[in-house]
Amino acid sequence: MNKKSIQIVQYILLLAIGVLLCWSFFRSLNFTELKQNINSGNFSWFYVVMVVSVMVYIIRVLRWQMLIKAIGHEAKFSNAFAALSISYFVSFVVPRLGEVTRCLSIKKQHNIPFLELLGTVIIERAIDIVSLIIVLLLTLLLQFKMIMEFANQNIITPFYEGIIVKIIAGNSKILIIALSILLIAITFFLYFRKYIREKSPRLLLQFIDSLKHGLESIVELKQKRLFIFYTFLIWVCYFLMTYFWFFVFKETSVLGWGACLSILSIGTIGRSVPIQGGGMGAYHFLVTNVAIIYGISASFGKTLATLIHAGQTFFTFAMGLVGLLIFFVSYWRNK
Repeated sequence: MNKKSIQIVQYILLLAIGVLLCWSFFRSLNFTELKQNINSGNFSWFYVVMVVSVMVYIIRVLRWQMLIKAIGHEAKFSNAFAALSISYFVSFVVPRLGEVTRCLSIKKQHNIPFLELLGTVIIERAIDIVSLIIVLLLTLLLQFKMIMEFANQNIITPFYEGIIVKIIAGNSKILIIALSILLIAITFFLYFRKYIREKSPRLLLQFIDSLKHGLESIVELKQKRLFIFYTFLIWVCYFLMTYFWFFVFKETSVLGWGACLSILSIGTIGRSVPIQGGGMGAYHFLVTNVAIIYGISASFGKTLATLIHAGQTFFTFAMGLVGLLIFFVSYWRNK
């Protein structure tokens, strides 16, 4: 199987997983309750979240301009803003393609070598991964009890009671399903073993190398403190983008900073899963269950998860259209 065929299979498989997760989530969703909950909300906070979301884009563009300048080139703020907006829009539909689109957009406007631009994006991704790891460790440190309760209720207990106990009790149906899944997994592994054997060590080394290169690049920056400050501001804005949603409903307004930190961390993992639609399904499931752990009803937990994801989706599409408009206006002017 060639590389293109593998990518097509991967895309279809991830799409199927996303659709399955969404179907599983929305199948159990009471749409009458959802409508009632939404009607009771104070959506003036929606505009506050949108303003903070725009600030994230602006800060990310300023940080990216620093990296572009560090490799000896310049990019106009408006063009970089358009490229970033378009990239998020594209990544929402086709995960990981947005980075390529972003580099091609700037290359078209400023004639900067594509590979050099791609290097700055890889550095950004490395810094984002390091930042996420720090946030996850901070969440685990400050919210250890809640995180362990989440893992116990959503991973350990369901696995033990739903599979292990039933197999021990002699439930042949569960045993057949478990063995079938195991057989499918082994079949996939054997079929792709050569690809996995060749790619896995290389991908791991590339990942470690990109993290190392990203950290070294910050040290070499002339304004490294400003770069770190921008990164800090981005995560502060991410925190506020989640926190302000709590005040839309009276029932979720009782959630504090600890719940926000947990939802931000676990929700970011859900959105980082390379599933179309910004981690659709995975994000809904994770955020809902985190909210429940902090004492929110299942109804409002699902409403909160649906609302946050819908708001982010709306913003991504709206900014993508704005980015396309800026790009084409700038392109026509240059022509």
